[in-house]
Order: sequence, then structure tokens, then C-alpha cells
Amino acid sequence: MKKTLSIVSLFLLSLTTVSAQDCDLPSAFDGNTGSNMTVMLTSSFISSLNVTDPGAFLVALNQDGIPVGSSELFGLTQTTLAVWGDDIQTLEPDGATANEVISFQLVNGTDLYDVIMPSAVSFVGNGLSVQTAAAQLTLVECESSTILGCMDATADNYNMDATEDDGSCTFTVFGCMDDSADNYNMDATEDDDSCVYTVLGCTDEEANNYNDAATLDDESCTYDSSGEAISYQLSAGWNMVGYTGTADNSGIVAQMDAALGNDAGTAGTFQVIKNVSGQFWSAAFAQISDFTQGEGYMMFVNGTPTSVNFQKESGYISGIEYSLSAGWNMVAFTGDVNSESNIVTAMDAALENGAGTANTFQVIKNVSGQFWSAAFAQISSFTPGEAYMMFVNGAATSVNFQRE
Repeated sequence: MKKTLSIVSLFLLSLTTVSAQDCDLPSAFDGNTGSNMTVMLTSSFISSLNVTDPGAFLVALNQDGIPVGSSELFGLTQTTLAVWGDDIQTLEPDGATANEVISFQLVNGTDLYDVIMPSAVSFVGNGLSVQTAAAQLTLVECESSTILGCMDATADNYNMDATEDDGSCTFTVFGCMDDSADNYNMDATEDDDSCVYTVLGCTDEEANNYNDAATLDDESCTYDSSGEAISYQLSAGWNMVGYTGTADNSGIVAQMDAALGNDAGTAGTFQVIKNVSGQFWSAAFAQISDFTQGEGYMMFVNGTPTSVNFQKESGYISGIEYSLSAGWNMVAFTGDVNSESNIVTAMDAALENGAGTANTFQVIKNVSGQFWSAAFAQISSFTPGEAYMMFVNGAATSVNFQRE
């Protein structure tokens, strides 16, 4: 016969139940009343339970449905279960009484079974009951019950098992909580160390007058222009172009308008500009609005071939470093016409990890699909200003073709 846990008993014993499917499952027993009897569970008995869940346990219940002992079963062929007697030193019932018939239930994951023992168990202090045969199991068919909790999946304390919202939802809002910071967020509930404070200056580490204390660039950066500005020829259709302009650029349209060799402007020249993730800019709709220094972009030229030079105004920019992630990257070759352009030699010197080109890349491809690999190569040299698809085999690293 199935025993149900009374609310009063649960309160007195400080026990809890866990809700699974539509059943309230009894909790494993946790305590020591000072008196118990031993129920030995043999391999024949345990194998008959067909335990499948790592947290499965057998629980002993007194006639009031109160747990008076339990034992974990998963992975075991033989074990014992202590049935605890009532502690006469306390007023509340917390165990079995002499000669009281003990019932048993199996909790196997989200399933609950009544267990008929091969040998009936009545509580005898310091007694022993050996279960040498198979048990009889009956799946308990439970009635649905209301589970109170937060039902908003965006909340911190969302309860996927709740059937009725109890208004307990809480939400964390990360942000800067310092009201003296530039980006103070009055709605933040937890500071995320994102506070920023304005210090004007040159923020480009490659500039001659880099200011490491500056937090906002004031366009005062100056650069060594000893190299030759990189100009790259665009053909009609698809091109793979490296962004070799300044890190503090003014956006795709402004940079490209200034860089193009024609007078058609960005919107008049390109149908679409895409990054390695497939995010794109177009005149009608844009997912990206800025270039990343050292990154490559797929650009579809609508009409007449032209040229692009992101260094018209700034002059040659040295020291451009680009982070490579594991997997596919689209990388600009930022060396000028006088730089080493052999793929292996240039890349070996450019890699931050020191692992070498063959160990770092599975393949390097140009816009036409021609490729270099350690096993076979159709291309052997980089072209200044062009971008290349590069598949990194292992850990993330960085590349700087102007590394000394």
C-alpha cells in the first residue's frame, strides 16, 4: 500500500520532497536516532529492482508514511539498509516503533514504485531481516499537483518544473554601478567591472605617441610612415580584401569612401561586404558598421574594377596585430610591397605562438580557391592588401606580419 507523507510529519522532521513529473517522491533518510535494525539486501533482491538511475534509492516508511531509513542502490550487488527506531528522548515521532510493520518504496529517477519485500519487515531494535529473493514492484500512478515557482525563462531563478507562477522571479542586471563613471547604469543590480572613465589621448599601441592611460581616442595619434602605403586592385565580382587602415576607424562607409580609387563611393561600388562570420554591410541593410584592423572581408564589386587604399591619409601603418581563433579566420596580409611575402617565411615570422605555419594551419586559401597546405600548395606568396581564408588547427593565437 502506498504511503503519503503528511505535511505535519515533513515539518517535524525537516524533510523535503522533490517534484518529478506528477509525483511527490519521498526523500532519502538523513539522521540517527540511536536505535536501528538491519535489512540485508542480497544480489537476488537488488537485481529484481532493475535500477537504472545513478541516484536511485530504496526508502523504508513507517505506518505514518515517514521515512525511517534508506539506502542507495545504483551499481551495487549487495548492501544493507538501516531502519531507525523512534527516539524516545524527543516528543516528535522520528522513527519506527517496536513491532511496527515497515513498508518500502523505490525511487528510480522520476519513477516511484511500491516494493513488496520477499520477507515482511517488522521493526525490532538491533534485529536482522535478510531479503534473499526477488521483490515485487508496482509503479505508483500519481495525481497531478501544483508546483509553485518562477515561470519566466529569462529569470535567474526560473523553475522549469513550475506549473503556477508565484511571483518570485528575480533578474540580474549587470552593469557599472559607479555613478561617477561615464557608463553608470542606474538599473544595474550587480557590478560587472565595466566602468570606464574618460582620459583623452592616443589609444593606438602602434602609434608613436601612444598613451596607455587614455580611454578615449582624441585623434592625436601619429605613425611611422616609412613603409609604402598598401594599394590593392579590386576586380568586378568577388574580392577578398584586408583592412589595413587605422584601428580607430570611422566606419565602413567613411573608410571605404576615402580609400576607393573611383568616385562612385561605397554604395555605388559594392553590392555587399561580409566578414568571416557572414555578417554583412549593404546600402540597404547593415549588420556590421566598422572594420577590424587586420581582418579580411569578402567584397562584391558591382561594376568597373578599381583600387582600394586604406592608408591614403594615414600613410603606411606598421605593427598591425590580428587575433586568430581556432577554425576559420579571414586575415589581411598587412605587409607592404617591400615585406617578405612568401607564405611560409612570412607566416613563421608573424605567428605569436612560434609553432610555425605547418603546425598552425590546415589550409590557407585566396578568393579564387587556390590554396597552400603543408602537403601541397597552389600558391606560395601573399599579396599586400589581399585577405586569405585560414583554418587554424589548434589553440587561438595572433599574427603580426610586421613583427620584428
